[in-house]
Amino acid sequence: MSDPERLRVLIVTPSLPYPLVWGFGIRVYQIIKYLAQRHDVSVLAYAGPNDQDSVAALEQTGARIHAVVRDEPSTAAKRQAQLSSLFSPASFQWQSLESRAMQAALDRVLVNGDFDIIQVESSQMTGFDYRSTKAPLLVDEHNIEYELLYRTFAIERSALRKFYNWVEYRKFRHEEQRSWKHSDGCIVTSDREETILRRYSPRTPTLVVPNGVDIDEFRPTPGARDANSVVFVGVMHYRPNVDAALYFAREIMPRLLRERPNLVFTIVGGGPPDELRRLASKNIVVTDRVPDTRPYVARAGVIAIPLRMGSGTRLKVLEGLAMGCPLVSTSVGCEGIAIADGEHLLVADDPMAFARSVLQVLDDKALAASLGHRGRALVEERYSWGSVLRQLESFMWTRRHARGLANGHTGSLRPQDPAMHIPPLAS
Repeated sequence: MSDPERLRVLIVTPSLPYPLVWGFGIRVYQIIKYLAQRHDVSVLAYAGPNDQDSVAALEQTGARIHAVVRDEPSTAAKRQAQLSSLFSPASFQWQSLESRAMQAALDRVLVNGDFDIIQVESSQMTGFDYRSTKAPLLVDEHNIEYELLYRTFAIERSALRKFYNWVEYRKFRHEEQRSWKHSDGCIVTSDREETILRRYSPRTPTLVVPNGVDIDEFRPTPGARDANSVVFVGVMHYRPNVDAALYFAREIMPRLLRERPNLVFTIVGGGPPDELRRLASKNIVVTDRVPDTRPYVARAGVIAIPLRMGSGTRLKVLEGLAMGCPLVSTSVGCEGIAIADGEHLLVADDPMAFARSVLQVLDDKALAASLGHRGRALVEERYSWGSVLRQLESFMWTRRHARGLANGHTGSLRPQDPAMHIPPLAS
């Protein structure tokens, strides 16, 4: 007999959330870790053939891990699949994740486990058939993916990339919104995204669960900061991060070097493409993957968040604030977080203003210290993982007790009418 005080939770995610090298995985890992301390948690995820250490690390949380092993496609194979997807009614977002092996594994796990809650990490994983369970189906939206696709379309210079992202945006917008309407609840990372979701799916129960930060792991460290160091942290095979690094290097860095010829911009993160590696010089350092990003952040005079694409909220912002670092960000980079420009960080949306803000922080130690102090206080008050995930746990109990009421899921969430007219993106 199951313990009435414990939920039986299945988390379905597109990849193993370990090692902790990017925001999506960090959020999923923290959810698993938190829930597994209180409930019976199973995880179903794709894994690579050499991911045994990651599986073992996740099992240390107390969760049961079910891995569907598949090879990571080569870059050439991925590009070919993206090209082919242009002629399909379904988006690449879903095509790239669907497989018979995953569906078979899902069927086995659902038959063997009498779950109270199924939480699907991102709408891209909602295309599978969940009809063998009566458990409420929750969708954890790390960001609104079609918004990211639209912003990428708007920023990209390459005609081919612009065309691809426009087509993908139109298809996935329909798919994503349909997943909201046919779920038993949606979780988003910010109030602004909840407003968007409610506009298109007003009857779906929603909850804002902000991204958080481990305030014990990320904390201020003693020692002077380097007044000639600007650091950007992020996984560098993620297009919004690549664009941000290129934007800073090409359009902001020249303005900074006129004032500070010894300034160094350090790009910290694994998987940089050749277009980033070619930037390396005496003033630009490209690290590739490092064992720990915190020493780079701790020494930086400024943490730069020059993002122009994206959706959701950025963990790199919360980690920088938690370490008491002065940050300069675009509006997109820090959106969805309860920050105030001039109080917790500086916000600038054009190259000249961004460069001016970076210099202001580097030149004014009192300002840098004030931003760092207030930023740390903010994350302590509002963004520790424990405090934000308690809300998720309560939402799960609520949806479990509401099982069988309105908005129950209907099995597969794959759209049946991909040719539906899609209006322009609403702000």
